[in-house]
Amino acid sequence: MATAIASVAAQSSPKAESTTYFFTFGNSYTQTGFSTTGEQPSPANPMGNPALGVGTTTGGKNWVGYMTTAENASLVLSYNLAVGGASIDNTLVKGATDVDLASQVKIFDETYSKKPASAPWTAENAVFGFWIGINDIGNGFYKTDVATFPPKLIARLASLVEKIYSAGGRKFLFLNVPPTSRSPFFLEQGNATVQQHAAYVTAYNKNLKSMVDGFKANHTGVTVAYYDSWSFMTKILDSPTKYGFPDATCINEDGTSCIWWNNYHPSAKYQQLQAEDMKHVLQPLGAW
Repeated sequence: MATAIASVAAQSSPKAESTTYFFTFGNSYTQTGFSTTGEQPSPANPMGNPALGVGTTTGGKNWVGYMTTAENASLVLSYNLAVGGASIDNTLVKGATDVDLASQVKIFDETYSKKPASAPWTAENAVFGFWIGINDIGNGFYKTDVATFPPKLIARLASLVEKIYSAGGRKFLFLNVPPTSRSPFFLEQGNATVQQHAAYVTAYNKNLKSMVDGFKANHTGVTVAYYDSWSFMTKILDSPTKYGFPDATCINEDGTSCIWWNNYHPSAKYQQLQAEDMKHVLQPLGAW
């Protein structure tokens, strides 16, 4: 039934022209529990499956849900392949899931690259978003070299982005790693660990930015947006009361009272604030 709905939508010119097919890849900061074999996104249900706000690690919606259903200016259909615990490539840094980013890109290739009736995307109306690196850093910062290992991670990420480009993707969104060093999870491990982790985040983000700049320069016909989640979260953590939070470290599973939903994941309210801030960066990609 979902396929039939999507097919009808694709045949309706005005609707098809204003539809954005939003493919996202990443880890728990992005996951919504989407299944490629479940109900597929449609104008009546842009998230497809599961229900909006389910399957996240926020106590509610996350940035994908907000960008799909609230912060968008036209119809967005969300195909969210992100999985909690994912790293870029388990052969480089083992994540907490077998479904690393390399596997997510393979799933895209097997399920959506041929532009099926459930996702009849084109180069003009598909956006591919990547928010990855949190687990690569968290699981690797203490046992790999900060000068030489982040470039290996980013090179692997670049090779996976290249697969999407080869499949016809031309609109890309990249988010850098936020200051997870300042999460309660790392703060309770002491200042030395926090500083070591923070230095690794800085190195990773520097390499990511260089990769994104190079990708833009070396690929014709691409539109690339880069969102600095590190700077935005830093701003929130530096002035929590300004944004309605009691302090920078409180945790509440209600998803609204604190910056943190648990000791490592920001709340739905934080993700809403970030989504609102992302709109101006995403505008060149269409839909926002």
